[in-house]
Amino acid sequence: MDVKGIMDGITSDIKETTKTLFDTMIMLELNYDNASLIDETQIKTDVIGMVSFTGQYHGVVGVFCSKKFALKVASSMLMMELQEFNNDVKDAIGEVSNMIAGNIKTKMSEKYGEMHLSIPIVIAGEGLSITAVGNVPTVADTALSCFSKDPWLMTYFISEKEKFGVGLLLKESK
Repeated sequence: MDVKGIMDGITSDIKETTKTLFDTMIMLELNYDNASLIDETQIKTDVIGMVSFTGQYHGVVGVFCSKKFALKVASSMLMMELQEFNNDVKDAIGEVSNMIAGNIKTKMSEKYGEMHLSIPIVIAGEGLSITAVGNVPTVADTALSCFSKDPWLMTYFISEKEKFGVGLLLKESK
């Protein structure tokens, strides 16, 4: 699938979905930064919240952020100041990932057919990277294997002076 050909429409859906979530549930100001296709080895982060989907198309929706930003999101959602990265923070990032993926799925299903979502998975560490199976980089301590060497459509935002990304890896099922 040529992601470049549909990039603008999907980026618009991701922007709208993420902005609505931050306005209504997280209550943090959010500004769109940019969107681009990125090779998975260029994605470096501390926290990844992922939801995979299957159907006529399959892939992954991911939220990529620093631990500091994850703490801010969780604190705002729970309406209490969290001081350390714990299970509450992981749960909050999982929920954010799930809500973004669910809303993207709703918008994309209209154009690309029915999709089914997995439960969210949250991975936290330092210097995490993503790599396609069989191509494990040595630039990071932890690598997350993915099913594709295709580029991620990354949509970046700024909130609380932190940059974070919502990524989409999309493939047509055969």
